[in-house]
Amino acid sequence: MIVAADRWFEVWFSEGDNGMPSWLLLVTPDSKNPGQVMVIDPQENYKVVYQDHNYEDTRLWLLEDEFSRVEGRMIVDE
Repeated sequence: MIVAADRWFEVWFSEGDNGMPSWLLLVTPDSKNPGQVMVIDPQENYKVVYQDHNYEDTRLWLLEDEFSRVEGRMIVDE
């Protein structure tokens, strides 16, 4: 099976008071702008809340706001 490098997503969360996630964000490549990564907020009607040209800057932006990544990256099968 061949999987396209741009068909993945990650789930990031902000921990709430009781240890459960208080906020979830999705990180995925931007299919309209190759090479860019975007952060989507499903609680805001899937609005793009951040976008950058590389994954590392996106990851640092999330860590700065104290988000943690759920272990693993989901790859979308066709």
